[in-house]
Amino acid sequence: MHLDHARARGLLLSAMLLAATTVTAAPLDVKLGLWESTVTTEASGAPPMDLSSLTPEQKARVEAMFRARAAQGPRTHVTKTCLTKEKLAKDPASEPPEPGESCSTKIVSQSRTHWKGKRTCALNGRKRQFDIDITAVSRERTKGTLKLVFSDASRTMKVNGTLSGKWLGSDCGDVR
Repeated sequence: MHLDHARARGLLLSAMLLAATTVTAAPLDVKLGLWESTVTTEASGAPPMDLSSLTPEQKARVEAMFRARAAQGPRTHVTKTCLTKEKLAKDPASEPPEPGESCSTKIVSQSRTHWKGKRTCALNGRKRQFDIDITAVSRERTKGTLKLVFSDASRTMKVNGTLSGKWLGSDCGDVR
């Protein structure tokens, strides 16, 4: 009888874990197809890049350019993407890696109305880390935040942003 009670408790725990896993694994409840995303970002710091081959004057000009860009304030970018079932299940905010770059995505939390994840990409000592938090306001609208850190051994650039998305239609046309 003691063994049956332990087995029943184990089955109940397994069922609860399975139910929790199923709920956590549910993708965002948004429409598939063509989406328009508006991302507004503001950066601080300089992107990781090797400036060792530049003259001191060239290096100073590049660094001044980064400071001037940061002083301009937020920038807004509008893009169109095709949201597929596979992309939605894996990482609804992913972008293609740079050539030779290795990337991994860790889903922090996921439900039908919320997706939060961390994406890390690395190449030749440089690292890109993304923290992305998306909420499905409706099946045709999303909003969220993102934090990016680009770094190498000597430089770090941080980017904070907001994003919003709207569904344009089920046909993606030429958009990937």
